[in-house]
Amino acid sequence: MSFPVIIHGSEAEVFNSYSTIRDGVMIGAKLILADGRIFRYTHAGGTALVVGSLNQGVIHTTNFSGEAVATAAAGARKLLGVGSTTGSVAINQLKFGYVYTDNTTDLPMMQVKSNSAIVHNAASDAAQYIELFTPIPTALVGGTDTLCYFENPWEDIVVKPASTATALAVGICKIALTTLYWGWVQTAGPTTALYDNSTTALAGIGDPVGADQAVAGAVSGVAADSEDTVPIVMK
Repeated sequence: MSFPVIIHGSEAEVFNSYSTIRDGVMIGAKLILADGRIFRYTHAGGTALVVGSLNQGVIHTTNFSGEAVATAAAGARKLLGVGSTTGSVAINQLKFGYVYTDNTTDLPMMQVKSNSAIVHNAASDAAQYIELFTPIPTALVGGTDTLCYFENPWEDIVVKPASTATALAVGICKIALTTLYWGWVQTAGPTTALYDNSTTALAGIGDPVGADQAVAGAVSGVAADSEDTVPIVMK
């Protein structure tokens, strides 16, 4: 795989955003600053992200599980005959995402390189495929093995809603990230975050915080502040 997994860069980079994906940088790539703060390369989903917002990945459902796949020999990279009984997938929507067999141990979770359009209840699944970066270690048996596949957690992220968590928390924005733009979210180290000032206690430096259930994109702590952001540690 030619994509870097870990990038060491400057603080200036985390304030950049891109209207097209950067060549050679995979979704979910980790950027480490000199002081140890960690960021992940991400793609904003259907809504803009705001400064300090706590964001989450795509909500996973039972869609795209228990799906058909054709027989494939060990060493194959392209899985053919991929079906979808509940929803459709756009071309390369699964790029940098993951696939595995959900009813056997034949295919452990592996990363997706590309995919064709996968159409809900297609008349024929034969040409629908998922291509992997790495050859599969074990043969797959059509009609026996079934697949589960999903997007990279940092693909199509959204602001965490004002509710209990509905998907994996993926990081905090340093900038306002335009809908469908690419950029960075912070996942570890000192940061500021949107804070629900209606809570009864103030979170100070180093205090534990959690995702707030009343204000979208906010966190709340154990101790209230009149400010919208307070210094906290997310690691």
